[in-house]
Amino acid sequence: MSQKNTINKVDLVVIIDTSSSLRDDAATISNVAEQVIENVTESYPCDLEITWLGIEGIWHGTPFSRTLRNYLINSGVNESELTGLKVSRSNGRNDPARGDGAGAIADACNHFDWRLGANRAIFYLGELGISSDNESLDLDQWEKAIAAAKSALVRVHSYRKSAGDNVAISEQTGGLSFIHPLDDQGWSSALLSVVAASFTPESYLGIDKYSPSFELICPQPSLGENQVETVAIAVTNKYSNITFRDVTVFLSAVTIDERTPVPNLPDEIPPILLQPNTPIYFGDIDPYNPDIEPVPTATIRPIQIETRGSISGEFWLNIDYSYSAEFSVKKQETVLV
Repeated sequence: MSQKNTINKVDLVVIIDTSSSLRDDAATISNVAEQVIENVTESYPCDLEITWLGIEGIWHGTPFSRTLRNYLINSGVNESELTGLKVSRSNGRNDPARGDGAGAIADACNHFDWRLGANRAIFYLGELGISSDNESLDLDQWEKAIAAAKSALVRVHSYRKSAGDNVAISEQTGGLSFIHPLDDQGWSSALLSVVAASFTPESYLGIDKYSPSFELICPQPSLGENQVETVAIAVTNKYSNITFRDVTVFLSAVTIDERTPVPNLPDEIPPILLQPNTPIYFGDIDPYNPDIEPVPTATIRPIQIETRGSISGEFWLNIDYSYSAEFSVKKQETVLV
């Protein structure tokens, strides 16, 4: 039985300022992005999707091959709903719109096609942070971006190339902040840190060792040709403080050994038929009470195995099962008052 939780989903949107000062950073990220993604896959149990977008521009030869505006419009967003500054071709590479981080973050938070159930994260890469020395900064727009991130439950991480104050949106949304130029190793570490901070660590309790005991009760050690044999599956609870709820068994397959399936007969006729072929419901299996019974009592359900044709011998019956475990804990503590 698989005891794995649903893999954590993470949607990470990396948004970069496309004014000329970030050219080197875009190139450095391009050098390390593929290796970082491999490291993420090996290190973190998450279903990660990274989308690389430029603010009103792109960086050729890097992952930033689409603009945020075009991505959102192609996803079905009406352009009139976007609040980020729109580039004017006459301004060239240093058009203020290319560094409008506040507008870009707000638009991504409000309109990105986040997957259902995914943790949402933005990694914003810009030239300047929030600082009173930055006269071009519209603090009202940053407040709107912070509000949009909080409303959309997006954690915003940030990289600021120039010296100055931290980017407040990261502080207020639980994100990480990085400052000053980074080399290949620095960018690898930063990207891995952002991913690690973007997914929810599993608080999953592995209960494989706390499971019911299953036994096949079979009067015959092997099956003959064209034989119908009634056997039984027995489930017992050997624990005195655990109730196993809704125990259900699914007859999976009959195999020659632990893995090898029994080959079909001519015309693809199944060689062995199991009944019932629906899930076998055992219900709740109560805790074992050693004061009342010397050994745990088994709950038993019959099943029928029919061999066809010339099939005979010893076989393996594979089953899948599901249940939930309810723990009963009694402790006594002395509390100082």
